[in-house]
Amino acid sequence: MLHIIWQSLIRRWVQSLSTLLAVAISVGILFSLLIMYLGVSQGLETGKKRLGADLLVVPDSVRLDPESALFTGAPLNVYMPLDYLEKTAQIPGVRRVTSQFFTQTLSEDCCSVGDAVRLIGYDPETDWLIGSWLRDGRSGPLGRDEVLIGAKVQGFKGEQAVILNKTFKVAAVLEPAGNSLDYSIIVTLDTARQLAKESPYFNYIWKENGPPENLVSNLLIEVDENHPGEDIVKAVEGTGKLKVISTSEVVNKVRQQMDTIFVVILIGGILISAASFLQLFSRFFSLAWDRKGEWGLYRALGATRADLKLLVVGEAVVLTFAGAVSGIAVGGLLYYCILAFLQEQSAFPYISPPLLTVIAGALGITLVFVSLGVISAWIPARQGGKIDPSLAMSLDDIN
Repeated sequence: MLHIIWQSLIRRWVQSLSTLLAVAISVGILFSLLIMYLGVSQGLETGKKRLGADLLVVPDSVRLDPESALFTGAPLNVYMPLDYLEKTAQIPGVRRVTSQFFTQTLSEDCCSVGDAVRLIGYDPETDWLIGSWLRDGRSGPLGRDEVLIGAKVQGFKGEQAVILNKTFKVAAVLEPAGNSLDYSIIVTLDTARQLAKESPYFNYIWKENGPPENLVSNLLIEVDENHPGEDIVKAVEGTGKLKVISTSEVVNKVRQQMDTIFVVILIGGILISAASFLQLFSRFFSLAWDRKGEWGLYRALGATRADLKLLVVGEAVVLTFAGAVSGIAVGGLLYYCILAFLQEQSAFPYISPPLLTVIAGALGITLVFVSLGVISAWIPARQGGKIDPSLAMSLDDIN
């Protein structure tokens, strides 16, 4: 039976190829969209939980949009006076606040990390965020010669990293967080300030802003739920030239943007899938009329009605399965292209979904399209089983 099915598809290779391509394109679009949606959903949920702060406070001179500040590792050499930390901590409704100091690695061949990467110094005495993200459960502050590497930082190998001509021990690699920490390197606050102070590339900054010991780059604030958030934001902004970013608002904005993109792509994928189903149905429906002579010959040679039904349905299964498998491969490539394009155009949290989830999605989409192929072939299969051999063999379509 498989040999007959294969020969039938080969003889009509143009129709078979067009049907297979239609299925492959539909599956590719839906599969790539599924992986993207799972990754963005997981990134949004994880990023929202692991931001760990309700408000992010930065100098008003920061030119990056809030999404880039939260979800990318773009180097930020921005600073404000350290006394903002104490002023902010005294605002009613502020439960706790911590500060960070930013500098950056340089694009140099001498260093483990070749490209410029955000270097974050955190305050072990006031921080409540960094320690909870370590993969190995390590707790406590880092040593002055230790660093934490973001999950998506590229370029380093082994247990040591050379940063700004200094050798550090890699204490741990952070779990994917769905935010800027994925693309950053983390050290203690004192270490970050010392690195920045010793680097001749940043001397102009200290001449303009003062010594790094008296500066911070941002403040992370956790607010009391019983106080109106708007009042706290106004109070923080009233302490100086500051920009306050609500992390929940940024996450919700990104979610809305991504949902809109997914809906548009999904509508296109559904329309293409519907067109593929109609093409399958029309192809196999026409078989009942175009191949009566061939089927009549099979009946005369002893084929039963069940055999003819199996032949028609088998062709549909082979075409849709081959198209679905090809579509999964196409969808994987399309996924990487879409992801690269979206990450270049905008900042959003993304964590690759688990492999088992991806496999389950691929199997589910394949099963759906094979089922559609069986449905589209079932009516012509039933009609083929009713053919009278003597009448069908009088037709001139046996080839």
